[in-house]
Amino acid sequence: MSSILAAKNIEKSFPRAGGVVEVLRACDFDLAKGEAVAVMGASGSGKSTLLNILGGLEAPTSGTVETENGVLDYENNAALTKWRSTGVGFVFQFHFLLPDFTALENLLIPVRSRGQESALETERAMEFLSQMGLADRAQHLPGEMSGGEQQRVALARAFMNRPQVVLADEPFGNLDREISEKLGDMLFSLREFEGTSLVIVTHDPRLAARADRTLVLNDKKLEPAEVTT
Repeated sequence: MSSILAAKNIEKSFPRAGGVVEVLRACDFDLAKGEAVAVMGASGSGKSTLLNILGGLEAPTSGTVETENGVLDYENNAALTKWRSTGVGFVFQFHFLLPDFTALENLLIPVRSRGQESALETERAMEFLSQMGLADRAQHLPGEMSGGEQQRVALARAFMNRPQVVLADEPFGNLDREISEKLGDMLFSLREFEGTSLVIVTHDPRLAARADRTLVLNDKKLEPAEVTT
């Protein structure tokens, strides 16, 4: 498998009173096509920061992120917008659905933002909702659905634009174990069906074990997780 996303020598620091706080140091990351990688680490270790850098939501202090289309230019807003809208899909701990839009409309937002809404895309959105067990909730607003149902819509939305990579940041961290496991099934099923690469930040070792490999962010760097038997 060839690389679809690579980060080289990523450094990230934040200004603080009296100096700076270093979050990432000489951090390297490589993701192959179709691969699922879990990233674990202590709270505050920089996992979400790394994910935001890979997704073009945040610029590194130094270092490069390379996609199939070349090195990501964090000073080029048009290039960043294109990467975020077509190259990657995002799933966050909280669903971030628009409250005044139905489940179906929320799925179509990424398509509408590209001016590509069509009957075909609406059909694709409905197929996703069916896979999520939410076909009968298509016209419901987020406030009319449970937390687990809302997160299922958010999962489907991440795949709507046929991204190369889906970045998931503690996607089930605020849900109970049973619902989290069901959503994990759905996430990996969608990933396999769509042939999408996946990077998932999680504290859940059961979810991490489903990935092809697990990395740990330790002392500001990524390293392979220790294999236990």
